Amino acid sequence: MAGCQLTVLRAHRIRLGLWADLIHLHRTTHAELVLVHHAELPDDLAHLLRHCDHRVIATLAGMERLHPTGAACAPP
Repeated sequence: MAGCQLTVLRAHRIRLGLWADLIHLHRTTHAELVLVHHAELPDDLAHLLRHCDHRVIATLAGMERLHPTGAACAPP
């Protein structure tokens, strides 16, 4: 089974309770968690993410590297 990727846009607006749910989702499904976060990580969130495989992207260029414009799926 191929792995999946979950990209969360505007992750800086998410409250800590939802972060815990995302971490649980990651751990139970092994989905790659990608966060688009436009602010400094608060200490409690940094602590929560410390032991979770994740990627934090804070720039448009970083997002474009992750999801290139021409890489959209072609219709069947």
